[in-house]
Amino acid sequence: MTIAKMNARDLIIDLLLGLQGREISIKQIIIAAKLFDISENSIRVAVTRLSNEGVIEAIERGIYQFTAQSHEWADVMLNRKNGIKQTKPWNHQYLAVLTGVLGRVDRTALNRRERALKHFGFKELEQGIYIRPDNLAIPFKALFLELQTSGLEKTAKICQINDFDESTLFNIPKLWPTQTLNENYKKYNGMIQKWLDTVDQLTLDIAAKESLLLGRQTISLLMNDPLLPQDFVDVELRQEFASSVQRLDQTGLLLWQKFYESHLI
Repeated sequence: MTIAKMNARDLIIDLLLGLQGREISIKQIIIAAKLFDISENSIRVAVTRLSNEGVIEAIERGIYQFTAQSHEWADVMLNRKNGIKQTKPWNHQYLAVLTGVLGRVDRTALNRRERALKHFGFKELEQGIYIRPDNLAIPFKALFLELQTSGLEKTAKICQINDFDESTLFNIPKLWPTQTLNENYKKYNGMIQKWLDTVDQLTLDIAAKESLLLGRQTISLLMNDPLLPQDFVDVELRQEFASSVQRLDQTGLLLWQKFYESHLI
């Protein structure tokens, strides 16, 4: 397995996510950091910075958890890891968010807006018009509120579109990298399955380390998946990939529990 470089900040966040958002001790973090050749000093600096930024907080001396603010996005990530259940049969309608009146001068607001739209799978059809297939299970009004919570300005407009002209309909699927999505579903599903089949042959330290590294690659793909309908991507293949990520996550959770138990005696 190819070993990617891990930094202290990402490790702390990943370890908390791996614990399903529960608290973690500085001792656990430092022990885990040794697997990735990260120094204790680097960990302590990263903990201080994450605390100052409001990402994590100390609930008692040496014990940390996500802040309430961080739990908003952490919960979204954790819920997505539990499997893809947020879609409904597609009626060939589209959702559109209109941002033309919002402007693009305020870069901070623009970045927040674009992150929110990307998170929900919207793509820009033309300047100021973002669309996606209307196949998300979340109700229309609730989706608008979720978008606003994620960073979309309240003055943006959202609507449903019944149809487009034939030329636009032909080009809409090109907005998303559908071929790459399908290739990644197949590629990473295979990687996870191969790893799960051989994990029992690894030492506990290596197995724990690899579960986190493989999880970083695959869970990130799942978090950012636009959840397109069957007309765009292979939904069955996506579901197989999501199920594999779920199995990887469950296996990793058990491995890290055993790892901490074996090193904190």
